[in-house]
Amino acid sequence: MENSFNSLIKIQPKEIGDKYPKNIKFEIVGNEYTKIAIITSVEDNELESWLEKNNDFVNEIYEKNRIILFRKFKSFVSKTEFSSVVDSLSSGGALEYAEPSSPRTRLEDKIYTSTEYPKEQFIPQHNEHSYSKSWPKKLFFYCERPSEIGGCTPICNSSAVYNKIPSDTTKRFEDKGGIMYVRNFSEEMDIPWQTFFGTSDINEVQKYCKDHHMNLTQIDDTRLRIDYVTQATLLDKATNKKIWFNQAHLFHYSNLDRDVYSYLIDAYGIDNLPRNSYYGDGTAISIDDLEVVRQAYEDVAFRFNWEKGDLLMMDNINFTHGRDSYDGARQLFVSMSEEDNINNYVKASATKKVTEARKNTASFFITNESKYGDSKAMLKYKLALSCRMLRSLHLDEGSISGHISMKVPNEKNLFWVNPFGILFDEITPDNLILVNNEGEVIEGEYPINVAGFCIHSEIHNTSREANCIVHTHSPWGTLFSSLEKPEILMLDQNSCMFYDNYVLYNEFDGPVNTTDRAVKLAEKLRDKNVAILANHGAIACGESIETAMMYMISLERTLRLNVLARQMNEKVNLIDSQTAQNSKEWISNPMGFKIEFDALARRIEREHADIKNYYPISLSI
Repeated sequence: MENSFNSLIKIQPKEIGDKYPKNIKFEIVGNEYTKIAIITSVEDNELESWLEKNNDFVNEIYEKNRIILFRKFKSFVSKTEFSSVVDSLSSGGALEYAEPSSPRTRLEDKIYTSTEYPKEQFIPQHNEHSYSKSWPKKLFFYCERPSEIGGCTPICNSSAVYNKIPSDTTKRFEDKGGIMYVRNFSEEMDIPWQTFFGTSDINEVQKYCKDHHMNLTQIDDTRLRIDYVTQATLLDKATNKKIWFNQAHLFHYSNLDRDVYSYLIDAYGIDNLPRNSYYGDGTAISIDDLEVVRQAYEDVAFRFNWEKGDLLMMDNINFTHGRDSYDGARQLFVSMSEEDNINNYVKASATKKVTEARKNTASFFITNESKYGDSKAMLKYKLALSCRMLRSLHLDEGSISGHISMKVPNEKNLFWVNPFGILFDEITPDNLILVNNEGEVIEGEYPINVAGFCIHSEIHNTSREANCIVHTHSPWGTLFSSLEKPEILMLDQNSCMFYDNYVLYNEFDGPVNTTDRAVKLAEKLRDKNVAILANHGAIACGESIETAMMYMISLERTLRLNVLARQMNEKVNLIDSQTAQNSKEWISNPMGFKIEFDALARRIEREHADIKNYYPISLSI
């Protein structure tokens, strides 16, 4: 887009009532979606003194347009002048830059540098602090020195962005309770937790998180994790317009270059990224949804070139800002004022009550941390526990043919798997074997299941998110896989978990004993959680043991009903596709899987008392 005022769509300058000052030029510039009011000095005016004389005029312009660019007034001699102008245009004075998302330098009088990212990097559109439950109403940008090339600050009208995003996408975010933000603070990446919280006292951090409804996990002295849920949209009471107000697209790992986020996920695991975002109920956000949001911002954006001495005052709720990449020196100062918060926008409704109830339920299980964590020792314990679980639920047919594998965190091409020749109810963490991609047993005294190795190694390699893989020859799963048309009917909400989330693999010609055949299966399964293998049972996979296991257990329930339904003489009512999709989004989430897995795990520890002897820390149950 051409970054020049010569190309802008202009509305002819016009006077505003009888108070129109004669020593300025007033105009509105912009595009179809986003417009900016510009007040240009045509005399040698000092902004602070001019504002004192024309306060009513400026307030009138701001109330109508919510954004004003002051241009060609005398440049500020000091940052104190900038601070004084902010105070004169605000109620309550400037705010501290709390809960920072990006690096800035505090200068003086609550004046900050603009985001200190490399000049070649663009900054996506965002409302300041829309990742929090409180934010500034007003933002001020002062141009001390414009860049030589580029460096525009694109502006978007927030309600226009909301209207540009398809309604099914906005509804999905709203129905799922907004946005869950996750931040992992460490010395390696992003800002340290001491900078974010403004203190090095962990007790103060704990109090802050409690007061602000954040879930805090202290990993060690240098690493902390927080997660919390905030809004996706707001209803602006002044205009009665819905606005898009969050930073899901900016926090999500897909905001990074593919090579960068692929490396980070492989190196640290998706749960340990410096920052990430989820739907408010904790489920993964569809990247397609985020691409739609990013495109909406681009469609609505309006750009202008900075000039030395420009001051931009904008409503942080009704307008977003970003930054284009640039060349040459560039210096912008930023100030924020008039604190606002979510309580001023909450509208009581039945939907909100349900959303709050769901968030409270989620908060209970987050706060009361599961005893089944994700250390390497605990993962081996859960893997052995899962074998016992499949035996207890009769999913293994009492044979030695099933297999479960789990990638070793932070290790490439290594996974644990149950050994060949051992029954599921004999599996312990000690007799699991560690295998590499070459099929070599690195640790363990037992041999590998060749078919299991072929299948698991290729799926682990093909799908970054398939950390755990479960394969069984379960009774109902095997019977269903032998049907001529093994299509899963949407009979109940459990069935909906597999709506558009399974593949049929019809190339059965005996056990999978070559990697070539496994490659075909892995490619077909790439973006799904379940595969139905013709005459051979099923495979389920997921990012965690809990997810993969609950998909497999739920699948067996679903296929049992499907087989029985086909035996009925009466025609069954099926759930329509939209309801199935909505139901899947509601019930297929990592937290729900973990809650149910933990409940089943407690039962297995009662039924198989010997397994408790292998718990990494002595159990007192």
